[in-house]
Amino acid sequence: MNYPVIKLNDKGFKNYLNQHLWFTSKDIIDFRKISKNLEPGSLVKIVTKENYFLGIGYFNPESYFSLKILTKHEEPINKDFFLNSFNKALRLRKIFYPYEKCFRLIFSEGDFLPGLIIDIYEKVIIVQIQTLGMEKLKSYIISALIELFNPEAIILKNDSAKRKEERLDLYVKIVYGKIEDPILVNIDGIKFLIPIKQGQKTGFFLDQRENRRFIVKIAEKQTLIDVFSYIGGFSFYALKGGAKKVFLIDRSSLALDIAEEIAKINNCKDKIITLHGDAFQILKNPPKSDLIILDPPAFIKSQKNFSEGEKKYKFLYFLGLKAIEKGFFFAFSCSYFLKMEMLWSLIKINLSKLNKKGKVIYQGGQAPDHPINPFVEETSYLKGLGLYIS
Repeated sequence: MNYPVIKLNDKGFKNYLNQHLWFTSKDIIDFRKISKNLEPGSLVKIVTKENYFLGIGYFNPESYFSLKILTKHEEPINKDFFLNSFNKALRLRKIFYPYEKCFRLIFSEGDFLPGLIIDIYEKVIIVQIQTLGMEKLKSYIISALIELFNPEAIILKNDSAKRKEERLDLYVKIVYGKIEDPILVNIDGIKFLIPIKQGQKTGFFLDQRENRRFIVKIAEKQTLIDVFSYIGGFSFYALKGGAKKVFLIDRSSLALDIAEEIAKINNCKDKIITLHGDAFQILKNPPKSDLIILDPPAFIKSQKNFSEGEKKYKFLYFLGLKAIEKGFFFAFSCSYFLKMEMLWSLIKINLSKLNKKGKVIYQGGQAPDHPINPFVEETSYLKGLGLYIS
């Protein structure tokens, strides 16, 4: 285990003691010299300026956070390291999801593995790698997954825009086994077709699991408008709960086509109506409903575009509240930069503007297989409010 050494300065060591997993050039002694001599993505030993061991990580001078920690133990980063990490993560998932066959196994910093996301869809495994350091370790990752799960297929879904920050190519590749795309899975008794190659993220949004389960409880005899529906996760849970009809709004014709196929498989084709187009435009003249769910993409992707993104959220929530006379209203945001307090504020502003009364009956977040690292705020990103409008 003869890894090159990187020394943290006093500032970097203080951040280390504060449980940070990421470090910038300002935390590293002789950063420029190291950058010239060390290949980007290399595994490194991290020490104090007095040479006391701190951890093993990977280094990429091209990234703003140029150093990321993988372990605080003196251990080699190989297949056994990932096998041990995956086993720990799996044991945790089995506590709260003992019978689930579709779940997130690894949630990056939430599971202390920066740059790595792994979703399990029954016998198919989707891996997303977002950093150069983790990209160089993919052979170990794949080998460990094969040994632990004996899957039918493993797909590298490496098409996230985040990879561009580390100058990585975007690609989707089957690296083990074979699949028919989309894949058919059963989640909470609903049969879903999950599009892997052309689908969003890893194909489905497992983080909304608990929020969808709540919708089942209130959906009976309701007519739902599912805005930014994708393939209809909320819609099919609502139908499971006894909804009369669901309208799916999305700008992806592929997603809506798959939703219609899912409806056929679940024998509810007559209860769904797909509306292809811009959600903001459709909501200006919406169908009549008793239940509306707004689950948009992240309008605020960085602090730079906060103001512009905030205006989009505000206008969307306004249109959604305006669209419902009486019934249930749910607003979600998957942007880390839009805090729950701001979500509350935007809802209150729009209720006052429309002169409507609403009771908050639900507060939601990401499912527990997307654990939050209390020292990495970015791992807490999904939030939602449910109101009854009277």
